[in-house]
Amino acid sequence: MELLAEPEVLSAADFVDEWAAHERNAARLAMAARRSEVSGQWALDGSISMASWLRHHCRMSNRDANAVVHRGRFLDKFTEIGDAARAGVLSAGQISALQVSCPGPVEAVMHDQQSELVEIVASLSVADTERAAQLWRQRAEALVELAEPAEPERQLRLAPTADGLTGTFVLHEAGAAQFIKAIRIASTWDSNNDARPNQHRSADALVDICAFFNSNHDRDGTRRNRPHIELTVEENTLTSSPIAWTTDHAHLGSTTTDALLCDCVIHRVLRAGNTVLNYGRSTRTVPPDLFRAVTTRDGGCRHPGCDRKVAWCDAQHIHHWRNMGPTELDNLVLLCNRHHHEVHRKNLQLKLLPNGDLEVTLTNGTTRTSQPRGQPAKGP
Repeated sequence: MELLAEPEVLSAADFVDEWAAHERNAARLAMAARRSEVSGQWALDGSISMASWLRHHCRMSNRDANAVVHRGRFLDKFTEIGDAARAGVLSAGQISALQVSCPGPVEAVMHDQQSELVEIVASLSVADTERAAQLWRQRAEALVELAEPAEPERQLRLAPTADGLTGTFVLHEAGAAQFIKAIRIASTWDSNNDARPNQHRSADALVDICAFFNSNHDRDGTRRNRPHIELTVEENTLTSSPIAWTTDHAHLGSTTTDALLCDCVIHRVLRAGNTVLNYGRSTRTVPPDLFRAVTTRDGGCRHPGCDRKVAWCDAQHIHHWRNMGPTELDNLVLLCNRHHHEVHRKNLQLKLLPNGDLEVTLTNGTTRTSQPRGQPAKGP
């Protein structure tokens, strides 16, 4: 096997030049893909589309293959923009800004004005190009007769992965404003101990928003409106690493299952093979009165540094319920959705002290303490 040479170290200027060459070549390949799509060569081996051919022969993901196909179509349709891309006059980011600002109704306007557009945005940053392209689209739409949209544009596409879920979405202007505000409100920062990058913090905020809705909606559910996620768990795995799956046959890891079992409704179903023999009576692991007692003491998430209020929290068993931990006040603390799952995922150790303080031992052995905040502070 031939050994590969170590990657060379480039100066900043050389890196910029290499990257510009890479983008020029990417534009050339996108247009080559378009030529192949038009010629129909992709169908010679039985592929059903150009994107399918790229996925198979170039080992692309579905998203990357479709991006190449759509980029090639755009550059082929607007030849002056295509020439600017291949010459390096416009960057890939600038091409993307123009591409998303050119829906079907204004294509004719862009075709007539593409030369001026290239000249205007060539010297701009990508952010400024996006703003200029959006402004151009608004003016272009004023020049054409647009059909009155029945509904604003919006899309949500989700695909399960081995580790969870991935997807893309498109929101209209009002929806985008609501989404951005919600993410900002739901984002948390655990003081200087929080090393999460912004994209992780935003993803955690989105999960917290969903968990908050599941816990507080007013539709059919329990008295506390607990989320209705139905799990099937093998009884002989409960005391070790629980094996569970949802009604949609999605398998869940043991840490996720542990978190969901902390504060839930247990409904026994006896089976003999595939035959259901008996449905048991639902039993709540944290009754409403006990939950209120925990909230009165804790006043919100007890993870050190977190200020989530009660509405964002679940009741967490300090000694896990599946390990016969009792469902009683001294064995329960409130944790928000993110810290609840973090305790299970990282196996953090919790200890409730007699005065109500909570000691959290992190994976590196560091111990942090939080105080209950449900009761008002006492004066001297």
